[in-house]
Amino acid sequence: MLIAIVVTLLVSCNLEEHDEMSGEIIESEAVEKKNEVDQPEESVYYMLPSALQIAHIYRKSGLKYFPNLTSETRNVDKYVTETSKLQNLGVYSADLCYVSLNKQSQEQLHYLKAMMDMSTDLGFSSIFSSGAFVARFEQNMENEDSMIVILSQLQERLDYYLQDAEMEDKSTIIFSGAWIESIYVSLSGFRMEGEGTGASIRIHEQLNILASLIGMLEKVYEPDASIITLMEDLKGMKLMVENFGFMKDVDRDKHVQLKNVSMTDEELDQLQDKLRKIRTKIING
Repeated sequence: MLIAIVVTLLVSCNLEEHDEMSGEIIESEAVEKKNEVDQPEESVYYMLPSALQIAHIYRKSGLKYFPNLTSETRNVDKYVTETSKLQNLGVYSADLCYVSLNKQSQEQLHYLKAMMDMSTDLGFSSIFSSGAFVARFEQNMENEDSMIVILSQLQERLDYYLQDAEMEDKSTIIFSGAWIESIYVSLSGFRMEGEGTGASIRIHEQLNILASLIGMLEKVYEPDASIITLMEDLKGMKLMVENFGFMKDVDRDKHVQLKNVSMTDEELDQLQDKLRKIRTKIING
């Protein structure tokens, strides 16, 4: 829920264009990757996707719903520092998108409440406007297309709020939690399905986002110890994945089709372990 980019793709498309929309999102990722070196430094902010876009990409890739992968909403009260609240607001936004796209009604309400509570603590409660928003949310929980629009509009409000208040650093920190949670849940789900190829393709696509995220975290003004540790962890993870065998295949042959490459079980184990450790630091506050 978080960093502004082409969220209008999700809002402006009508319900009949749902499948076409996912293709545009994936295509935009590829274009961004291709033109990464041509982007001015200040535009990196707009290259970071939302948790909803990431979740939608994985959903269209066939990732099924698995309970107990997401973060516990009962942890809300244990987050006391601003950084931990911001990061876990991001975590909950990713989890809300995941359960919403899989029509898990009770879980949707739990994560919405967790986000509202966290936003109140952070002074962002106005983004949820009024009880009318909650009523609209509850009425559309079984309609995936409507939920995409609702979540996109909620994201827009948060993005505009943070930008107007010149709080881009907070937006970056929120996204860091959302991104880690999205990748962790997705990789865990793919592995539970025994789908290594799907994980390889999607992780490769996320590497450009990881590089942009690291760049944005490096710009955070006066980062605390947890942000510094996160940057070190993300850089280590990026280096690790870049040295995986399937990445070397891609580097050797720029025209290789990603569907023909796959991580080894050992590489998947290493990546999942690294993600789990980073995520644990975040959700433990």
